Amino acid sequence: MQRPTQDFADRPPWTRPAFITSAALVLAVIIAAIIVAVTSLGNNDGGGSTGAPPASPAPADSSTPQDLPTEVPTTAPQAVRWELVGSLPVPVSTTAGPTRVDATTASGFTHTPEGALIAAAQILMRSSLGREYWEPTIKGQFVPSADRDRLLAQMSTVDTGDVDPGSLSQIAGYQYQSYTPDTAVIGLVLRAPSAGTPQYHILSLTLLWRDGDWRMQAPPGGSWISVNRRTNDLAGVVEWGPR
Repeated sequence: MQRPTQDFADRPPWTRPAFITSAALVLAVIIAAIIVAVTSLGNNDGGGSTGAPPASPAPADSSTPQDLPTEVPTTAPQAVRWELVGSLPVPVSTTAGPTRVDATTASGFTHTPEGALIAAAQILMRSSLGREYWEPTIKGQFVPSADRDRLLAQMSTVDTGDVDPGSLSQIAGYQYQSYTPDTAVIGLVLRAPSAGTPQYHILSLTLLWRDGDWRMQAPPGGSWISVNRRTNDLAGVVEWGPR
């Protein structure tokens, strides 16, 4: 039986240009995809190696919690470049990671507030692309839980085929909502495509330090809608994103 194609109105609001003028569409959202995006142009058929050897693993973190930095950055991180994964730009830091990048996933983030921020952006964006990206990312970089399993099941029903890259939201800033060496809660701000007044989504992302790296906690019920807030006000947000 052919899998039904996802209707445009069923996509999460931050993937739809028309969400600004139609609150009814937001109420109609029934899936848990984050940002339905195009797969990399000219990409292979999934999971193949790029041919480049993986970066050396980061050294094991032997620091005690008392030794680890906990001061969150109040300005945009320095030494960050933005690289395209498919049609979505993701941040790469020379100091905070990732240190391991293969054809579809990125890992190896520093045990610092900035490492958690870079991890949040990388994991979110990669888990929003085609199946060759989101499946290994969610399976390998989300903390195992019933919510993660629900997210995987829901993503399996979503058509992640090509969409117009101009209709995709991009990272525009962040807010640290709380931070400890074990748990980071970061509001990642996405700018929705719009010809009028800028509109934003703030996704409250929880990352946990597990097995020597930052891993994302799936949203309640596997639904990203539950951790999304819309706004046109960037008060309290550190503006940060590709230029």
